[in-house]
Formats: sequence, structure tokens, C-alpha cells
Amino acid sequence: MVKRAKGKAPSAGRKAARNPSRRGALKVFDVREALKKIPPINPEIRYRSCFEAEPFTSGLIVFRPRPISDPKQITHEDKDVVCYVIRGRGRLRLNRRRVKLRSGMICHISKGSPHDFAAEKSSDLVLFYSLIKTG
Repeated sequence: MVKRAKGKAPSAGRKAARNPSRRGALKVFDVREALKKIPPINPEIRYRSCFEAEPFTSGLIVFRPRPISDPKQITHEDKDVVCYVIRGRGRLRLNRRRVKLRSGMICHISKGSPHDFAAEKSSDLVLFYSLIKTG
């Protein structure tokens, strides 16, 4: 049910646009609940997909502190990455550059750029990310 603000009526002679392919397209995800159940993919990383549709995928990823930094980096050849730091502190390594991250920051990584994330020693680094196909 859609509520209309008082005093606002639809324009005479105009019907609301309906798109049957978009019916039911709304998805809502409770981040606090999802983080309680997020499964590990290895000792350092927990991951959960939230939304998947062409041309993007979004989800939650949690990096746990490690005693030694892993030198491996990941590259998404056809996708840009946009990340929002939900909580925690850590760093983003992009090529040879290191950027400190903290809660409230957003970062963009262009397709084809080798990168990795790591949590600081004191707490998890929790990110909401989107992978956006760009070519």
C-alpha cells in the first residue's frame, strides 16, 4: 500500500506508471541481523551477498585482524568496486599505496586495479560493498 502525502492528489487524467517486471523489486536487508549470521570463507574473511542483479552485486564483508599481512591482492577485471566502511578501522592497499580506513569512509576502486583490505589489530573491519560491471 502506497501512502500519499495529505493534499497531494494524482494529476487528473494521468495514471501511475506500472511496470510488471519491476513489481516486487524492493529488497530490504537488516545489516545488524546479517552480521550476526555472516559465514566465514577463511580465517580472516566473513562474507555475505545482499543483492545480486545485472550489472551489480552488493554485500557485506568482514575482515578480521591478522598477525601478519597477506600479500595477495584481488583484481576485478570488469567491475568497479565501491565500499562503505560500516565500522572498524583498517587499510586498503591499492597497487603500492596504502590508505587508512575508518567508519564512515567510502572508497572507489576502478576495474582492473589490484587491491586488498586488512583490519587493524584491535577490531574487525566491516564493509558494505558493491561490484559494478563496467565493461
